[in-house]
Amino acid sequence: MKTFSGIKIRGLKTQNTTPARHPKGFTLVEILVAIVILAVGILTVSQMTVLGMKTTAVVKQHMEAREVLAKGLEAIKLLYINDPLLTDNCGGNPLFLDSITGAYQASPANIVGQTINNTAFDVYWNVVADFPQSNLRTIRMLVYRQGKRLLAADYVKWR
Repeated sequence: MKTFSGIKIRGLKTQNTTPARHPKGFTLVEILVAIVILAVGILTVSQMTVLGMKTTAVVKQHMEAREVLAKGLEAIKLLYINDPLLTDNCGGNPLFLDSITGAYQASPANIVGQTINNTAFDVYWNVVADFPQSNLRTIRMLVYRQGKRLLAADYVKWR
């Protein structure tokens, strides 16, 4: 016999209002999906970290090359126009400014090499007389590391 609000009712069957059995915890599929999502996230973050480290190394190398280039150009600026290191080695042809064949190279024997001493970079420069006009010398300085060209800069010197 069931009692509702003080009234007794006989023979009334009530339905079970408790829901069907609810599982407690996670299923194996849910755990696997969570692991896959977590693995993809970790892999993405690790790839971004590696890429960031590579980019940082390249930027550092270019900053060092720029410093070497600035020191080399500063040494060139201090030379007199008739210095042997500023004679035309391109035969008057500006197309040869980018070539390292026959170019001057920084070494301990010259002022440029002494200015940028103890460096991992190779520094070359070419000179073209009377370019872009007479009484001028165009000097292009090239900075290499392990055979790869990193930077180049031009400097025009007046006689």
